[in-house]
Amino acid sequence: MTYGWAILALVIVIGALLSTGVLSPTYLISEECSLGSNIPCKLAIYNQGDVTTVSTALYNGFPYKIRIKELTIYSRADNSVQLNDNTPMDIESGANISYSGNVDYVPSNTIVRYYINLTYVSCAPEVAVPPDDCSDSEHTVVGKITSRVFESG
Repeated sequence: MTYGWAILALVIVIGALLSTGVLSPTYLISEECSLGSNIPCKLAIYNQGDVTTVSTALYNGFPYKIRIKELTIYSRADNSVQLNDNTPMDIESGANISYSGNVDYVPSNTIVRYYINLTYVSCAPEVAVPPDDCSDSEHTVVGKITSRVFESG
């Protein structure tokens, strides 16, 4: 009889956890935006009407200015983000820069994964010729974005 009550209590607890969504696989996926330790990033992916927007902020963690030559955000399903502005931009040491763009509609609460290719050049005084310019040597960083799509409200 005691085991019966214990099993009933266990079933009730498991049912409560399942109904709240705590045990769903999408709840357990952590959101991330990674481009390495020198270029940390933050992101938001949200729906506004029938458009899904990907917004990314990049931080320059280098002790010198860098020039972003190209930024590409894409998925393996060939669902590339059409960035609003992808012209070369300089980021001073310790500064942020934001990029945003639209992608084909993704339903809210869906977990999505995008990949980032970032090409930049160093503007460190010891490599730039003349000193106010940037190096010609390009560096490419590959990262990923994993996030839940939110409904903008």
